[in-house]
Amino acid sequence: MTTEPDDWSHYGLYADRLRVQGPGHLATVTTLMALLQGGLADLPAPQAADRSVGEPSDLPEGVGPDDVYLEGDHDELLAELLVAAVEFQERQVERHGPDAPETLRATLGLAHAMAAANQYEGQRGDALVLAQDARDGIDDWAVRSPDAVDARDQEVARTLHHWILDGLGEDPAY
Repeated sequence: MTTEPDDWSHYGLYADRLRVQGPGHLATVTTLMALLQGGLADLPAPQAADRSVGEPSDLPEGVGPDDVYLEGDHDELLAELLVAAVEFQERQVERHGPDAPETLRATLGLAHAMAAANQYEGQRGDALVLAQDARDGIDDWAVRSPDAVDARDQEVARTLHHWILDGLGEDPAY
C-alpha cells in the first residue's frame, strides 16, 4: 500500500475493530471518527471561495427536513461522524480524484458513517451504493496495481459491504 502524509495512521486499528468488534460497535465508530479527524487535520481546507460555509448539505431527493431523525444513545457522535466523513471524502476527491485508492477508503468511511447514523429513510440504501462502488474499485485496484491497495483494504470493504447488506436484510451475494 502506498503511504502518503494523509494516509490514516491508525487504519490498521480501524480494520481490526471492524473485524473483531464489528462496524456497529461504539469503539469502532469512535476509531473511525479519530481517523477522519486526523485525516481532515492533515489535508488542506478547500479555498473559502470554493465552498459555501454554513449552508446545509442537500438532502437526497424525496427527503425533507421533517424526514430526518436523530435518536439513540450516540446521536450527536453519529451526526458529527457523518459531517466529518462527508468533508473528508470530498477533500479526497478534490485531491486524488474519485477513483483513487485514498478516495475509495474515504468513501468506505462515508458509507460506514451513513449506515451507522441512519438518519433518514433510505440512508442505509445510499450507504450500500457507496460501499459497493468502493469495494468494486478497491478490488479493481488490487488486480491492476496491487501496490496501491492491500488485503486489509479489501477486508474493510467486504466487512462494511456485508454489514450494510445485513442491516438492510439482504443476503451478501459476494
